[in-house]
Amino acid sequence: MRHLQVVCLCFVCLSGMVRAQIVVDADTGNEMDDLYALTRILLDPEAKVAAVISSHFNNSQLLTDSVWHIYETRDIRTVDISQELNENILLSLGKYAIPHPKGADRMLGYAWGFYEGAPVPEAPAIDFLIELAGNVPEGEKMTIAVLGPLTNVAAMLELRPDLVDKIRVYFLGMSFDPSNGVWNKNEFNARNDLNALDQLLSNAALEFYIMPISTARRFRFEREATMKILSALDLRITGLLQRRWEEVHAGSSWIMWDLALIEAILQPGLAGYSAWAVPPENGSHKVYVYTHIDTEEMKEDFWRILSDN
Repeated sequence: MRHLQVVCLCFVCLSGMVRAQIVVDADTGNEMDDLYALTRILLDPEAKVAAVISSHFNNSQLLTDSVWHIYETRDIRTVDISQELNENILLSLGKYAIPHPKGADRMLGYAWGFYEGAPVPEAPAIDFLIELAGNVPEGEKMTIAVLGPLTNVAAMLELRPDLVDKIRVYFLGMSFDPSNGVWNKNEFNARNDLNALDQLLSNAALEFYIMPISTARRFRFEREATMKILSALDLRITGLLQRRWEEVHAGSSWIMWDLALIEAILQPGLAGYSAWAVPPENGSHKVYVYTHIDTEEMKEDFWRILSDN
């Protein structure tokens, strides 16, 4: 009974959201599932995508390894890689007119933390978010789906904290154990800008939805089946989706982390969430946490959208 109540809550909240503006903030250059997630939402006739913005995927391995997937790490600028892929996806789908400003190339604050007077990164995407949120009518909100670090959104709210009531944020990151309500921030997106994550988790005024990787990890695509379906589709984007599997050395299967979040937003009946307390270091208020997804229905929905185009 509790699960049914959660699913109903999702539908009531998000059915109106799908008709609102959606910004997708993606570290597309990092792995593979971002490309599938962007394809899914950009092909949805009901999703009003206001922008696709790029995010960095700066991490410590870029200092110790010579290659990250197919990219040499010497002088790497990760946000530029994400930006280029975003533009290629938009071009392939005939959606290049959708705004696609570049995001921040660095984290919020310093490696040792963020505090008053610490630097806030600048980027066209941050300025764009401020302008877009500022134009949201009173009583309404725009949605920001963050598939990478939370840098761009956190920077926006540091510069314009008054806009917190104009946005709702969906984030893929961290792990969560609903049996005891315990969080774990030891996760890629969280670690790439822990300062930004902590700022948003500590903001009790923010409407914040989190898809933990502990929930998203149940959603997996098999390579052989995926390639077979993509080969049968008459879409320009399919070649890019196929090549990406090889570029990130995805192996025989891949967890579709980012696609799980996008599916949960666009098809609220396929995911369930409830309110849970934030980590104790971030206060005592609550955020919304996805604890259930219907992976088979999500997979069918993804292929249905591609087939319909």
